[in-house]
Amino acid sequence: MPGKLVSRMSERKCFTLNETDTVKTASQILHEKKVGCMPILDKNKIVIGIISERDLSRLIYTEQFNINLPVTKIMSKNLVSCDLNTSVTELMNEMRKKKIRHILIMEDKKLLGIVSIRDVVNHLIDKIQEENKNLKDYINSY
Repeated sequence: MPGKLVSRMSERKCFTLNETDTVKTASQILHEKKVGCMPILDKNKIVIGIISERDLSRLIYTEQFNINLPVTKIMSKNLVSCDLNTSVTELMNEMRKKKIRHILIMEDKKLLGIVSIRDVVNHLIDKIQEENKNLKDYINSY
């Protein structure tokens, strides 16, 4: 059923940042909420970017680290999104092709949530375990 995982992830709490937030705020919230990225919203609540642990790592590596730097200076602006009908296969292909770990769930420019590579992997593991159980039940029924 297309979109089953995406629909489930859209119901989960999605933490966001404002365009005026700093790198310090971003790193603090990423740590406290135990998430790998957060979308950045403008004053109209429109997604203008996304900041990830990778973006923070890249900033530190360039030795230009400043905790008061606005998140808009280091955010990724090339947003990758999906809708509620996106399949797990489509998510995997997009993540692999673009070498990303998170995809925004959007509907008419409205942020609904985020799907992570962890969500995709856990979904696939659950599916395999269910198929395995069904096969064992089938074999044992004879």
